[in-house]
Amino acid sequence: MRQRRLLTRQSGSRPSRVAAPGALAQPEPGSRRRVRFPQIAQEVLLSGTVRFLASAGVPRTSIVQRLRTLADTVEAGRNIPTPHSDNYDFIVTISSVVHDWTRTPEFTGRDGEPKALSLRGRSSLSMLIRKRFPTEPVSPIVSWMTRRGIVRRRTNGRYMLLQRAVLVGNPDPAYLEWAATAATQYLKTAFENWKQTNPNARQLDRIARVFDLPEREVANFRVFAKGRAESWLEEIDNWLEDHGAPQGRRRKIEAGVHVYGYVRPAGSAGNRESAP
Repeated sequence: MRQRRLLTRQSGSRPSRVAAPGALAQPEPGSRRRVRFPQIAQEVLLSGTVRFLASAGVPRTSIVQRLRTLADTVEAGRNIPTPHSDNYDFIVTISSVVHDWTRTPEFTGRDGEPKALSLRGRSSLSMLIRKRFPTEPVSPIVSWMTRRGIVRRRTNGRYMLLQRAVLVGNPDPAYLEWAATAATQYLKTAFENWKQTNPNARQLDRIARVFDLPEREVANFRVFAKGRAESWLEEIDNWLEDHGAPQGRRRKIEAGVHVYGYVRPAGSAGNRESAP
């Protein structure tokens, strides 16, 4: 059987050669000039972040003003706060409602699947929502979940859960905030792995890719990758749930896995790495 090449990489493994443009290019053989890789990372992140914000519609004047403010904060040695919007917190809490619906025995059947719930009463959708939104009115939350295709009301009045994950995207303004938060979390993982000297203690950081996928296969790749990712993440979620700490135990930490895919033109700047 023909073996297909699978490129994997773990953060902290033997570094790939990087052909970076301009002044950041690798020194010629024999040169004593040392490349400062943290500075290269700074250039890549800052330029990529500015492009991301400009593409998202943030005015350039606003970007410049914010960079100047952050520069003053850094120069003064002060901490940079990380805010979150109410929309972001709302979506995170809705995700917790969906989680409870799929994981709590009170709201699942003998087969482990989420039950269809009545709106009011014991073990109802209202009861489920109030566990996470104790002071918010239930009706607007149910309407939001219905509009987003998370739940559907049957003719008998009961609500069915249609998806186990709260998916956000355009035109949800909180999606860009979520993306920025995920990117920040990845940077934390990468930095922790960079400092970690024990290879067995590094967090998961892998990539599987090819540089010559025919464009006509992109749609098939997305379907295949999403299906496998959903199955794998469900397995990871089950393991995490089974190993969760009981109430009252201390030293709890947050743990999880984030998966994403990408498609970009062959030969772009991000493809200039060779296999490690």
